[in-house]
Amino acid sequence: MIRFALVLSIAIAVIAGATLLAWWQGWLLLPSFFYETLILLAFSTALIYRYLYKADTEYFVQLYLLTMTVKLLAYGVYNVVVVLQDKAGPTANVVFFMAVYAIFTILEISFLYRRISRF
Repeated sequence: MIRFALVLSIAIAVIAGATLLAWWQGWLLLPSFFYETLILLAFSTALIYRYLYKADTEYFVQLYLLTMTVKLLAYGVYNVVVVLQDKAGPTANVVFFMAVYAIFTILEISFLYRRISRF
């Protein structure tokens, strides 16, 4: 679990640094919910990974599917709130959300796959 936390922290730093650098260079607009989105996705990914890592292997698939469903519903609500709050720049926020979500999901799946492949 410590390796996951370390890799997640590095991913957060790289994503934040690359996004801020691209904004500073004028390549893209900085999402208005940049910090909120990054914190939400990092925290929820770490929480779900910890929960699934400690889960009983007998119910792992059911728990994984349940967490994915809850996560997608909660993230959908978050994106609706973001779009309604920032009517001027919803595209930058949603694209940033989707990119970070994809990166963190790949990271989570790769670490969970290593864990369940040992059984």
